[in-house]
Amino acid sequence: MQKTCAIKIIAVSLSCKIKIRTIINIKNSKKMKVTIKDIYNQVSYINPSVSTISSIGDFVEESSRQAAAYSRRKLIDYVSNDSLAFKILTSNLKDFFSEKQMWVIAYELQKNAEYVAKLQAKLEVEERRAEAKAAASKAKLNANKEASQEVLDFVKSSKKLLKDYYAFVKKNKKYSKEFYSKKFTLESATEFVNL
Repeated sequence: MQKTCAIKIIAVSLSCKIKIRTIINIKNSKKMKVTIKDIYNQVSYINPSVSTISSIGDFVEESSRQAAAYSRRKLIDYVSNDSLAFKILTSNLKDFFSEKQMWVIAYELQKNAEYVAKLQAKLEVEERRAEAKAAASKAKLNANKEASQEVLDFVKSSKKLLKDYYAFVKKNKKYSKEFYSKKFTLESATEFVNL
């Protein structure tokens, strides 16, 4: 009897620990919450972009109109037929929606759980891509720094200051690309040392 009670107590305590860890992991996860501003930014795509040519004036390209019409058709699927947003989307045959109209559409879309979930998934994917791109850029920059460490050591061994070398590379049109990529070459270092 005591063995079965001990086993049950251990099983209960383990299940409680698992539940607690799950709750903590849910709280710690970076689950984005879609704001009304995020929805408004997506709704703003229903207005086509305007190109300006100073001598002719403003005009809207056909491809931009098509993209805006596509965005409008996608949004119509998510708003209810008896809402003001539906009336705005279907009755406005002009190219442009006012800011107030777009806010009305955004608030109506906020009520639709399916749209919010899809937008949240889309924004999370975009955020992950941006983070991956930033990490890749940072890794590339660090790799360039490591690869050019010998060049920097050469400048130091010549009893020159690195800040002066950086200023030289940044000002020199021939080598300015090295400064921003942190991929320094022996050619630029030699020219700097020989000054």
